[in-house]
Amino acid sequence: MNLPVLIIDGYNIIGAWEDLQEMKNRDLGSARDQLISIMAGYRDWAWNRIIIVFDGQSYAWKEIEGIEVVFTGSRETADTMIERLAAGLGVNHQVEVATSDFAEFRAVSNLGAKVYSASSLKEKLAEQKESIRRITGSRKRKGLMLNDVLNRAALESLNKLRRPGKP
Repeated sequence: MNLPVLIIDGYNIIGAWEDLQEMKNRDLGSARDQLISIMAGYRDWAWNRIIIVFDGQSYAWKEIEGIEVVFTGSRETADTMIERLAAGLGVNHQVEVATSDFAEFRAVSNLGAKVYSASSLKEKLAEQKESIRRITGSRKRKGLMLNDVLNRAALESLNKLRRPGKP
């Protein structure tokens, strides 16, 4: 099964995660950038696509660090955009939405999306981080091995050079 698509209610998550909320109080743009960077580290491990939606003044859709970042136009809220995305993508994809907005939570869950609160998304990221550490940590300890990069025929040839006369 393909990895799901995650749609994030950007400002809602920023407001709910303490570290991002503190950053937002100093510089909103930095808090947005930090959320994008955090999510970029998990895209290939947990989700096929990650779309972060922010309320905006003029519509923009761009890719930053492999994350799709959407700023709604002045006549559309992030909630409305998230609902449209969940409905449209839900036809062909498993959709997950991250928001702690109760009304949004109900709206997208009624569309069939799995919904994470801000705290449950943070927990899922912590679980993914531990899983990534377990997978990549074992390789870091032993380093890169020839077995990891050479095919069987090349390894057999090297063994013959190393141990002449032994099969």
